[in-house]
Amino acid sequence: MRARMRPAMRDSMVAVIRSVEPLVSVARGIALFVGGFSALNTLAALSNGRASSDLWWIDLSGFSAAFSAAFGVGGAFLLLAFGASPRCAPLRSRATATAAAVLAVVAVLNARDFYAAWRAGSIDPGVPFPFSLVVAAALAYVALAVRHAGDRERPVTRSASRLAASVALACALAFPIAQVWFFGLTDYRRPADAAVVLGARVYDDGRLSWTLQERVDTAIGLYANGQVRTIVMSGGTGTNGVDEADAMRRHAVASGVPADAIICDHDGVDTDSTVRNTLPLLRDAGAARVIAVSHFYHLPRIKMAYRAEGFDVLTVPAEEHREIVGTPRFVMREIPGFWVYWARSWWRAVAAT
Repeated sequence: MRARMRPAMRDSMVAVIRSVEPLVSVARGIALFVGGFSALNTLAALSNGRASSDLWWIDLSGFSAAFSAAFGVGGAFLLLAFGASPRCAPLRSRATATAAAVLAVVAVLNARDFYAAWRAGSIDPGVPFPFSLVVAAALAYVALAVRHAGDRERPVTRSASRLAASVALACALAFPIAQVWFFGLTDYRRPADAAVVLGARVYDDGRLSWTLQERVDTAIGLYANGQVRTIVMSGGTGTNGVDEADAMRRHAVASGVPADAIICDHDGVDTDSTVRNTLPLLRDAGAARVIAVSHFYHLPRIKMAYRAEGFDVLTVPAEEHREIVGTPRFVMREIPGFWVYWARSWWRAVAAT
């Protein structure tokens, strides 16, 4: 009787394993993305000694350097190994599940800090829960999936690997959008030395486009409330020959900002140019704490561009008073934009060694 039961039990176990295979593949895809992103960030951080870009998904800065480095390297390796080969010995399985679980706990602590900052008035989020909770849930899912990855003697199917690769790609596409909605919509305003306003379209008659007016008006509000003492207007000259920075300055002066409180960067034709041009202007003005003002979809890229130059800025999304028709297109544009700026920042950090 026992001999007849064994094949039936084995068949049942195989059926269960096969039923969870897609779920394990999803976890593998998450692990591949997180592990690969974290490994590259850690390499760059170890190369130049600056803060890791892991801050975009988890903040380990409250822990010791040894702990951060260990999980930056060890955790990334374990997650990548699970993503590539989920059938593993019990020791690696336990280590991977533990690493994912510990990182999930850290993400929960990050979420706690988010709510503490919100309660203290240090931030004003546009979304009532942090990206850290999404990260915590994803890592907890990976930790559970590692323990149910199945028999290590059974080969991983091609379809399972294709699904894992597809999930990793989906994570790479969704990650910038998550940053736009969670980070970009959060207002980090607090007393600072200066605000940098990034330019946009100006009409032939010198009127600011609605997009640009919202940005400039937000900076005017910061000045009027005593939160900054200097405003840096950064823009280029459009195809119509109108200087964006001059038009921004005229609008601010007409709104009551003293002319001597405004500095113009006339060559801010794109985000990189604005960062490159404004850094010496800010240093000459003695500005240590700086606020960057633009629309929410633009802010993660601005933050990254300044950090690549070793300068951290606070970000404040422009106060929007009407719907801008092109916003969905602008948001989607940030998917390649985010990764281009991240890759450029990463390469500069590694090549600088």
